[in-house]
Amino acid sequence: MAKINDSTSYDVLIVGAGMAGLSLVHLLRHSIEQGLKVALVERVELPAVSEPLTNDFEQAPPSFDGRATALSFGTQQIFAQLGVWPNLAAAACPIHSIQVSDQGRFGQTHLHRKEAGVDALGYIIRNHSLGQGLMADLPAGVDILAPESVKSIAISAENKAQLQLESGKQIMAELVVMADGGRSDLAQQLGIRQQKNSYGTHALVTSVRIDRHHEHWAYERFTDAGPIALLPLAEKEFAVVWTLNDDQIEEYLAADDATLIARLQQAFGYRSGRIVAMGERACYPLALVEATEQVRPHIVLLGNAAHSLHPVAGQGFNLGLRDAAALAQYINQAFAEQLPVGAWPVVQGYYQQQKADQNTTILGSDVLPKLFGIKNKLISIGRDAGLIALALSPTSRKLFARQAMGMGQPAAKLQQSVRSHNASASMGQTS
Repeated sequence: MAKINDSTSYDVLIVGAGMAGLSLVHLLRHSIEQGLKVALVERVELPAVSEPLTNDFEQAPPSFDGRATALSFGTQQIFAQLGVWPNLAAAACPIHSIQVSDQGRFGQTHLHRKEAGVDALGYIIRNHSLGQGLMADLPAGVDILAPESVKSIAISAENKAQLQLESGKQIMAELVVMADGGRSDLAQQLGIRQQKNSYGTHALVTSVRIDRHHEHWAYERFTDAGPIALLPLAEKEFAVVWTLNDDQIEEYLAADDATLIARLQQAFGYRSGRIVAMGERACYPLALVEATEQVRPHIVLLGNAAHSLHPVAGQGFNLGLRDAAALAQYINQAFAEQLPVGAWPVVQGYYQQQKADQNTTILGSDVLPKLFGIKNKLISIGRDAGLIALALSPTSRKLFARQAMGMGQPAAKLQQSVRSHNASASMGQTS
């Protein structure tokens, strides 16, 4: 843990060493190397950079648990530009094809990497492997404050964020980035509320082993309760995200493996193979959660602290990374111009840039499960027709695939910005 005292001041203080917080550190690397003072606060002790994250999830940052995360093609491109991808590639299973279908109906469509002109439509990686990759090669100038937590926060007379730590020490920061998850105590302390729209469902997450190679297929099947996703991991293994109604979840969690395997096989069919084993199970309630404010002078909410999405199409972390990349763009520019990185034009500029991307992604993740959950014959026929039309139109499939891959217009512009910044940083180091 870094040595600090009551006069310690940072340009950027990131609360939470989860996926969003660590990604932001990597995105700020060049500015850190040029003197930007950054600290990372995490309530649990973090391993040394040379040590792997433990598989004891009680001792790891909360987001690095046993679940799996979908990384879009756009996310992979950002990580590649940052030099992070080599630390993740071996643990990430590429998706070559995706099937989207409606249970009990004919409508379905397929997306393929060759048609999209990419090596993979996306990747699936276990959260603890993602944690290992993000912890590796952090910029040397970052102060790690762990185990530590922020007890309170206020804006001081000097127009900076003043933070009281649980250890009793006080520190100052020009900008505080709250990446401390969907139940951010600090946000509540500042009067920033969260609007929660429950779907009346839970996600049961587990993994299954099948009797044949998955051939890098991912499956999204819509049922009356919501989508079931099978996402490729090891060559005969899928990560499973199974949407169930609230009144079903306890029964399903209590069922033995054989019963649950039979139910999943019945709900999904045999197109992906026969299920021969099931891993440990966990569940969490599904809701769209959005903070009433994402930015204030000297304050930014990032990741799940800003918005938490339905897992359909796996867009949550990918949107969070795009948010982090846009925020880093504004911080880097302000630092280069010797302007306060937490000033209102900086944080408001970031939010205005990302608002369209957030709205589009959140709308899609909210509408899809509702649309496919409507029990109406005419709407069911319309869904069928839509999936069939998508299957028959290569142009529509390409547009749909680009959005799913995180390559829509806002995302593509952001990736170009990351590439340009890294190219400029490399030229500066060379000269």
